[in-house]
Formats: sequence, structure tokens, C-alpha cells
Amino acid sequence: MCGICGILNFDIDKTIDKSVLKKMTEVLFHRGPDDEGMFIYCNCGLGFRRLSIIDLDGGHQPMCNERGNIWIVFNGEIYNHADLKMELLSRGHQYKTRCDTETIIHLYEEHGIDGFKKMNGMFAFAIWDVQKKKLVMARDRLGIKPLHYTIFNDSLIFASEIKSILLFPGVKAELNDESLEEFLAFRYVSGEKSLFKNILDLLPGHVFVWDYGEKYTKKFWDIHLPEHHLDIDEKTAINQLEERLRNSVKLQLMSDVPLGTFLSGGVDSSLISAFASQLSNSELHTFSVGFYEKEWDETKYAKRISQKYNTNHHPIRIDRSLYADSLPRLIWYHDSPLYHPSTVLIYHVSKLARQYVKVVLTGEGADELFGGYPRYLIPKVCSHLHSLPKFSRYLLKELITKFPNRKLNKLGYFMPLPLLEVVLYNSLYNTPKLIRSLLSEDVPYSFLEYRISIVADPKLTKKNLIEYTMYSDLKNYIPSLLHRQDKMSMATSLESRVPFLDHTLVEWGVNVPLKYKIRAMENKYIVKRLGEKMLPREAIYRQKVGFSVPVSDWLKDKSGLGRYLELFSDKSFKLRSYFESVRIQQLIDEHLTGKYNHCEILWNLINFELWYRIFIEKSITPSEK
Repeated sequence: MCGICGILNFDIDKTIDKSVLKKMTEVLFHRGPDDEGMFIYCNCGLGFRRLSIIDLDGGHQPMCNERGNIWIVFNGEIYNHADLKMELLSRGHQYKTRCDTETIIHLYEEHGIDGFKKMNGMFAFAIWDVQKKKLVMARDRLGIKPLHYTIFNDSLIFASEIKSILLFPGVKAELNDESLEEFLAFRYVSGEKSLFKNILDLLPGHVFVWDYGEKYTKKFWDIHLPEHHLDIDEKTAINQLEERLRNSVKLQLMSDVPLGTFLSGGVDSSLISAFASQLSNSELHTFSVGFYEKEWDETKYAKRISQKYNTNHHPIRIDRSLYADSLPRLIWYHDSPLYHPSTVLIYHVSKLARQYVKVVLTGEGADELFGGYPRYLIPKVCSHLHSLPKFSRYLLKELITKFPNRKLNKLGYFMPLPLLEVVLYNSLYNTPKLIRSLLSEDVPYSFLEYRISIVADPKLTKKNLIEYTMYSDLKNYIPSLLHRQDKMSMATSLESRVPFLDHTLVEWGVNVPLKYKIRAMENKYIVKRLGEKMLPREAIYRQKVGFSVPVSDWLKDKSGLGRYLELFSDKSFKLRSYFESVRIQQLIDEHLTGKYNHCEILWNLINFELWYRIFIEKSITPSEK
């Protein structure tokens, strides 16, 4: 697990400025405090910071093959590299380390970019082929590891974090205002675009190739909704889930350093911790984070799982003041406004974990794959309501939205929508109508082209509406969750792994019949049935909280998030042309007086404003907290 960066000048006679590459590498220190390296050859330069996990003494990067003509910088882990190594050795390849990094080089030599399909793991890497003057960048199938890039003045600049790219001379931090509406509605920007103008993400499961002047991207993996589901009964589905999840955890326990798990006490993280405890050859450390407010604190559930599986458990609680203090620094680490309030919790529990281990396993991905979110029931309701005449749905919407309850308002919003839009807006936090009331007329509409391309399918019907919604989340929402997981854990030099998102488990899970994921009004059905075999009942059937944070209350307290509401009344904010400041002040007043709970949009606005001042205006310099 590391930080990578690089520069490729399209003019093959233009050499790399070593001082620039060094600055780009140094800003990634937190991702790899154990080692650093650079490689420059003519028009290509690669930079690297290392967090040593496998082959602690032999994994220096940039790394090359035995002939010195293929070089790589790699961030991630290839869990099946030992099996691949045996195959490659039998074909005459020579190894000088025990690192999985070297396996990628030899796979490329043997199979080209098709060799990447053989890898099971999380990865973002860049390969420089010296003889062919060819650069190949790749990102793992689900988007676990980040890889950002831009093309500026006939140069390609890439890095694990955007802040590294911004150190390249001439690259400016500018707002991509075409993405602002999408960010405020969904909390993140989908596809390859970002909030930074002209800075892109390499899409999950894709490679980017620059081949002596020709450049293109190519998909090497994808998932599709099945024409026909697996023909299995419930017992078989549960047993297969158990076997596949156990195998995934076993594979991801690969490490030459101590490891642990994040343990919230919910069913997903508890299953990962249970399997890890059973399979680990050493004492397992588990970590949880909670609050001093008892109604929001869940650390007691994590403690019970720890006691059952005899782990060395480490809880931490944070208060509203520490939480609010952390925001500017974490936005800097994140490269973007924080998508979810729980992002702050991930950082603090990662900081705790790093005192004991270098690697953690998490429960990320189970909700999207097995139907864990209550909002997946909205398409279920809508599929029935679509049998009603359209005017009846509008009347029902008007009735529901009169209640000052944002969850009811969200349900009402969906009622008259066409099926495609029900899928498209399921992960919405704030309605387009609200967002447009906040934005000035100068801000362009976000047309959501990438989101639409994922689910615009003539096969979409009332019968498969929920599956399309879950599929959309695997393609859109999961990368955003993985982005925060990576950036927050690596901010503390901690590697995080996600066993539920082993690509073979995902491929199997997509093909499992929906009735084993959502049964009547019960979410994540087979995961809970598996949980019954291994966990206390309260870990399975307590109300889903999902790392929730008391944002609404803390916005009313200036020792907490309330301090940031003052940002919207100062001159700097009012001089900008993006927002209707009077409307925003109205939302703030309604929230503070208790007339309406506007915590969702106020969270987004606070984070955007801090991000803008840190990266675009540079009027805030984050301090360490």
C-alpha cells in the first residue's frame, strides 16, 4: 500500500524536471512513510512512497524486471500473487524479491494488458515500457485504489492524490462548475469527472495507454445484470456466501505485518472479524469508534463481538469539538469535500488502529452487493405504485411532502418519476429542486451523463427495478465509499482491505436471486442468515445505523459544526457567483430554530465551502488535528 505519481511528456525529447517529481512524491509521505524512490528515463518520470506490507526489505520501488526495460510504481495488493508467481516461474521469468509488485511486471511481459485480468486484488499502477516508449496505467475492478490524472501542455500527470498533481507547474486548482449540482445532490461526482476542472479519475476496471503518441482507455473488467439468476435454494446460497466470504478473508489476511479489523458491531464488520479471528495465526486486533452521546454510541455492540471471538479490542470516542476541528485537515487529505459525515470517524479509528497494526479489514461493500440499505425498498414501493394512474401518484406525492420529514419527502419525490429516474436518484441526498434553488443561474446543470449511461437499458422494468438500483450503486456509489476509505486510512499510513468486494464474490453476488437479498421488507437477507450461524442476534437485527453521526444537533452548537455556518455570512462567500446566499441563510435559520432538519444540505455546503477555500482560494491552510 503506497502512494504513486508520475509525469509523461508527450514530446519524447523533453526530459523530466526531477525537482517537480520530487515535490509531487513528497506530498504523498503519509501514504508511505517507510521508503521513497524515483525513476526518470527521458520523457517519463515515476515517483513512489512506500508503506511496507509484503517483503519488508525487498520491495523498493520504482521496480524493474531483470532486463531493466520495464518499470512500475504500484499501490495495492495482489492477493493471488503467489499462485501467479509459480506460473510465471515455470515460463522462465526470474524474480529478485517476494513482492507482488514484481508479479505485475512479469504478467505484463507475458500477456500485455490482458494479464491484468488474472490478478485478484486492489491496485493502481503505472508501467513504463522503456523500449516501446509506452505508458500503461491500470485501476482495480471496483475502484478500491484511486488513480487521478490530467493532461496539461502535452504532458500526462498522474498520482494517487490530486494534491500531488496540483504541484505540477501550471496546473491550476479550478472548480468544475458543471459537477457542482451533482455533488450537492449526491455528495460525490460520478464517473471519471471530479470537482476539479480537467482532473479525471481513471475508471475502475480500466487501463489508460499512451503508446508512442497514441492514447486510449480500455475496459478490462465489468459486471452485468444476469439474464438468468443462479438456480440455487436458500440453504445453498447461504453456504456459498459463507464459503466465498471465508475464502476472501483468508486471502486478504496475507501480510508480513500485524493486522486487525474495523468492528462497528453490525453484521458486516462482525462477520469479517469473526472469520479473521478464526483464520488468523496471531492475535486479532479490532477497533471501533463511537460518541459520548449514548443514543448515538454503538461501541457496546462491538465489544460483545470482540468478547465472543476473543479479539484484542480498542474502542475510541470522539466529541463534537474534535470532530469539527478535524474537518479542514481531512478535506485536504480527501482532496474533495467529505462525502459522508462518517468519513471523520474512519480517520480517527484509523489513527487509533495505526498505533497497533498496519493493515485492517473492513465490511465495506456488503450493503450494495446484498441489498442492505433501507432506500432499496423505495423502488419496491414504486414498482407497485407505478400501477396507479400518474395523477394519483402526483396527489400522493403532494400529501406526503406536506410533512416536515426528509425521508417522507424523499419517498414522495420518487412517486411520479419514470422508472429510470427512480434508479438514477435513489442515492440522492438532496432533491434537484432544492439544489437549483440554492445555485445561481450562472451555474450549469449537471446532466448526469455517466449515471444515465449505467442504467439506461430497455431491459429495465418494474420487476428488476431494485436490481438496477443496486447495480447503479456498485458502479457509482461504491467508488465514492472506497475513495473515502482509502484517503482516510492512508492519511494515517494504514492499509485497509475490503473482503466483501473480492471480484469473484461480487460476480457471484450479482447473480444471486434477489429474493435472497431482500425478502419482503427485510434487507440483506442471506447475510443475516449467515450471521445467525456466527453472531449474537443483536448484532444482526438491531436497527441499521451505519456509522451515523449526530450532525443535526452538532450544527446547532458553535463548539461543534455550528461554527462553520458563519462561513456563509462573510464577504468572501457572498462575492462568489455560485450560490444564492439569501436562500442558504434561510435554510440555516430554519435548521437552528428547529422548523426543519436541513442537516443533509448544510453538511454538503459546509464541506464544499471549506474545500473551496483550501484548494481553490487557498485562504485556509489546514492544521493537523
